[in-house]
Amino acid sequence: MARIETYTLNPITGEQELTNVEITPDVNYETSGFADIALGKVTVNTFNAGKAVLITRNQDTTTLIGNLYVYSPNTIPNVSFEIRSTNINDNGTVYWQIVE
Repeated sequence: MARIETYTLNPITGEQELTNVEITPDVNYETSGFADIALGKVTVNTFNAGKAVLITRNQDTTTLIGNLYVYSPNTIPNVSFEIRSTNINDNGTVYWQIVE
């Protein structure tokens, strides 16, 4: 994580005062990507975890597909979220996109 500090000159004291702090990620700021499901689930690491997610399949050749969903109990805001399938034998690639 990066910490961006903004300072302003106080006209009365003539000293610099901290007026704002912004925390930003160093890496993993993706808002979309592909994930490979294995045995019906996959964890996606992204700083945007905790926001709304769209999920679509990237393949149609497997016969063991289930319905995809984000498993909320395993979502850690600003860290990761988990995509699961209703079929534990589901293996394949899905496309995910964070929406705001």
